[in-house]
Amino acid sequence: EREVWVAGDPVEGFLGLNRATGEVTTLYAKTPGQGIGKALLDHAKVGCHRLELWTFQANDGARRFYAREGFHEVDWTDGNNEEGLPDVKLRWDRWPIRRAKTEDAGTCARIVSDWLDRTDWIERRFSPTELADMIAGAMPSRDIYLIGEPAAGYLSLNPDADHIGAIYVDRPGEGLGKALMDHVKEGRDFLRLNTHEPNRSAQKFYAREGFEVVDRLDMGDDGLPELVMEWRR
Repeated sequence: EREVWVAGDPVEGFLGLNRATGEVTTLYAKTPGQGIGKALLDHAKVGCHRLELWTFQANDGARRFYAREGFHEVDWTDGNNEEGLPDVKLRWDRWPIRRAKTEDAGTCARIVSDWLDRTDWIERRFSPTELADMIAGAMPSRDIYLIGEPAAGYLSLNPDADHIGAIYVDRPGEGLGKALMDHVKEGRDFLRLNTHEPNRSAQKFYAREGFEVVDRLDMGDDGLPELVMEWRR
């Protein structure tokens, strides 16, 4: 049920990984401080955009180690585990994700503008400045997330309707879109979005992420037909 990787010959440490969920289930090194745990974690990070794990709150050495390896603490329990000891959940993200601020509207507009330059089936209707003004105006009623440092993509969500209004990335195929999608799926059981009917690559991506077509609009805001897609947990 897990990938189990060992380090050393004879074995000096091992790591258990559920690659489907990105959960590191076990990590032990015979001799701490020799780089064995780091080598195993580096191996697990390959091909993943996120890893998660639990460790005991009392394990200060492990918590310092994971912090050095880029993990941050995201949840705590009073002992909801087999040992009955308080623990802490940690997460590592290949690309940091943060809430956008008003001053980030220009960055979001640049990402959209670059996508328009790469796309031959849609006409540009707004300048980068106009796009930035529109995005800034929508921020009070939207949750907008930027990924990467410097930013390489963003996602805009209407939290009241669980509707994704925009998702754009600079480098398709590197997992940036999936990381953003995983981020907004957390704590939700439903999401909806509209996608341009000519955008076949986007539809393939959404299908891989569990979205299904539920409706078609003859004309969307950009004057193109759109597909309505929904995801349910």
